[in-house]
Amino acid sequence: MRNNQRRTGPQARPQPAAASSANLAYVVPTEFVELPSKGVFYPEGHPLFNQETVEIKFMTAKDEDILSSQALIKKGIMIDRLLESLIVEDVDPISLLLADKTAIIIAARISGYGNEYNASVPCVSCTNRIEFVYDLKEAEITGNCFDERYLHENNVIFSEEHKTFDVELPISKMKVSISPITGQEEKKYLDDDSESRANTITGMLATFIVAVNDKSSYSDVINFVENMPAADSKYLRDLYSSLTPRVELSESIACHACLKTQTVEVPLSAEFFWPR
Repeated sequence: MRNNQRRTGPQARPQPAAASSANLAYVVPTEFVELPSKGVFYPEGHPLFNQETVEIKFMTAKDEDILSSQALIKKGIMIDRLLESLIVEDVDPISLLLADKTAIIIAARISGYGNEYNASVPCVSCTNRIEFVYDLKEAEITGNCFDERYLHENNVIFSEEHKTFDVELPISKMKVSISPITGQEEKKYLDDDSESRANTITGMLATFIVAVNDKSSYSDVINFVENMPAADSKYLRDLYSSLTPRVELSESIACHACLKTQTVEVPLSAEFFWPR
């Protein structure tokens, strides 16, 4: 306990303790994070193949150096470097499925700064900005990929061999194989400048469609995507959204100005890893 009494007179400077012959050792705690994908969609040979959890270290001061590195932030690789540091197994972060990556990031943030996350969103009815505190432990793993009844009702067949979901499109009747995307595929989509496909619907479709009528070349997929009926496009996007595993961070909040209640997706801002 700190002595708050006023000190009078000169104080003796504390002397350092005698150095120990052994180096100070501290073992960083670890925890196991549940993978939304359950490891099902990784190819055989991947470290997370059929693994339902992954072991990660708690965040340390050294990891904060990664978070504050302007060079890594500028290159857009800060999160990947952080994951490289935290994941116990030798896993390339860019090979992680997006839902698994999100789950690990949330667990890391909780270990470093706690589960309370201050966020703000604009009100849908007025100009007021709503501030609220979200409990990161309330994040839910969603997706119908493991629901046999959902797959049957929507005529979706899971291919154990290719780790894909096969479905017949309602208009063109083409057989399309889709799969949850990884960080590598997301990066390709965001960086793709060819024919202005970056951040477009066709570009997005091309990230998770892996084959059309069993033809898996990128040129075959792109050719079909650019000419597919709009109704098939919407059907496929909706199916992918409801089918694939993901981490859902949503909160029901009320605007103090107009009293409008809304359910919002919690935004992951810069304060996610640098809380106030």
